[in-house]
Amino acid sequence: MLNLLFDADGTLYDFKATEDISLRKVFENYGIEYSTENLRIYHEKNSRLWELYEKGQVKQDVIKWKRFSDLFSALDLDYDGHEAGELYTDLLAENGIMIDGAVTLLDKLYGKHKLYIITNGIAKTQHGRIDGTDTRKYYERIYISTEMGVQKPDKAFFDIVLSGSGLDKKRSIVIGDSEKSDIMGAHNAGLKSIFISFTGEKSPLADYSISSYDELLEYIDKLDLED
Repeated sequence: MLNLLFDADGTLYDFKATEDISLRKVFENYGIEYSTENLRIYHEKNSRLWELYEKGQVKQDVIKWKRFSDLFSALDLDYDGHEAGELYTDLLAENGIMIDGAVTLLDKLYGKHKLYIITNGIAKTQHGRIDGTDTRKYYERIYISTEMGVQKPDKAFFDIVLSGSGLDKKRSIVIGDSEKSDIMGAHNAGLKSIFISFTGEKSPLADYSISSYDELLEYIDKLDLED
């Protein structure tokens, strides 16, 4: 039996689909055109803030509102970023969507291995989406950075996960779609890692790169037998 430490967004949960639904509603609420250019501006502001967060240079509560304040400023609009941030967080929590095949994957792994969620996502959003998709039952524990006070890829994040659940490092594997947070974090903590990319990208830092859940299952079975 292995300890499988799954990232949430982009690994099991379809954040892009959830984001699309939620952002459309926020833009509509403020009369902003849901255009390619306006989305580019939002994503640019949002990505920059998350990069700073992963470096420990900005708190997650700031990201919630500042990405919208920065968007409004860029569009020369006088709206409250805090209000928009709360609306968006609520909408994300209400719209949990799984990646195709993710529930089947969890069904096949559940009981055979111990499953965990390790995420940098906003706690309210992640809990809402996990409950909304009825997937909490699969996980031994759910680790969310804001509830821990430290984020991936910091080694301390993984130390808390390992010690908090009493996990054997040699039997624990990080599975995620972000080389900067998941794979780098596993590397920092001395953990095995599997990089998942449904577009076929590879991670030189990961122990293994896969592009489908079927491939993931095959590799996990192989690791289990080897160990």
